[in-house]
Amino acid sequence: MGNGMKITIKEVAKEAGVSIATVSRVLNGKDGIKPSTKDRVEKAIVKYNFSPDHIARSMIVKESKTIGLLVPQLSNEYWATLAEVIEEALWTHGYTLLLCTSSTRDDSLQKEKAAIHSFIQRKVDGIIYSTSSGANESFLEFTEQIKRYGVPIVAFDQKIQGMSQIYGDHLQGAMDAVKHLIQLGHRNIAYIGGPLVSPERELGYRNAHTIHDLPVYEQLITRGEPTFQFGYRAMRELIESGRLFTGVFCGNDLIALGALQALETAGRRVPEDVAVVGYDDIHMASFAKPALTTVRQPIAEMGRTLVEQVLLSIETGNAPQQSRHLVFPMTLVVRESCGAKTRVRTL
Repeated sequence: MGNGMKITIKEVAKEAGVSIATVSRVLNGKDGIKPSTKDRVEKAIVKYNFSPDHIARSMIVKESKTIGLLVPQLSNEYWATLAEVIEEALWTHGYTLLLCTSSTRDDSLQKEKAAIHSFIQRKVDGIIYSTSSGANESFLEFTEQIKRYGVPIVAFDQKIQGMSQIYGDHLQGAMDAVKHLIQLGHRNIAYIGGPLVSPERELGYRNAHTIHDLPVYEQLITRGEPTFQFGYRAMRELIESGRLFTGVFCGNDLIALGALQALETAGRRVPEDVAVVGYDDIHMASFAKPALTTVRQPIAEMGRTLVEQVLLSIETGNAPQQSRHLVFPMTLVVRESCGAKTRVRTL
């Protein structure tokens, strides 16, 4: 351990053969410690080059063994699955999970602030954080405040300066989905997404059109909440508007499943009349009729990496030079709803 690795107060206590509280008393210059005990602690401190700036972080590590997880919602199977993966990975490392959701119809930022403050009050060792409020000015001010707490934080699917970040390549994932529809012959492709869906998915939709020299029809873009109900309503409105579209890319699978239901209700055949592609590859996607073509996120790998990163941040005292940005590739999963297995007429 003397080769430059970060040492916690726990290792110092073990080396000296005393309790963590005793090491803390020595570091803080408290009286009432036997000279021989104090000598052993001081030798351990010198041996490991343990400096007082590690004290606060080390003490938190020994107290809590809890990680806070903040996600937008659990009604979407994607977030529920991610939470389960994270909880299981933390359990194998001896940590428990404190879970909060932030998505509300009113002010998600206020709920995020309340959740983070709750995490801090409960002395969590670290936080895994995914916002649903968007990167506006208030959000950016809030992230600066979070960093001042000194608790290691790993951002998920959020590019926040000065924090370790784990995120999926949603721009490429969305581009692959829409390019697939274009290659099948579609020229009028709708997009149903929204503010609680990664903005990179709409950007990928737009970029795929640009790359193939196709116009983006703004009247075919609908934004709202990432729910089954919104997908159903948005598709019904598109159909009733009389606008021409033969394909639709949805910001997540719940939206896509709602769109499928609306198409069936309206008597539109999938994929013969309208091709549908979703995003996330939740379990329900493969059980839909027809089975949903979608973009698969590697949820298990991302969840385990989030845990590895937050625990690494705890061990290193959240040192800025240890911040990491890890990007996970997405995979297009072709099933029945896009019509790839049937000949599509040139439109």
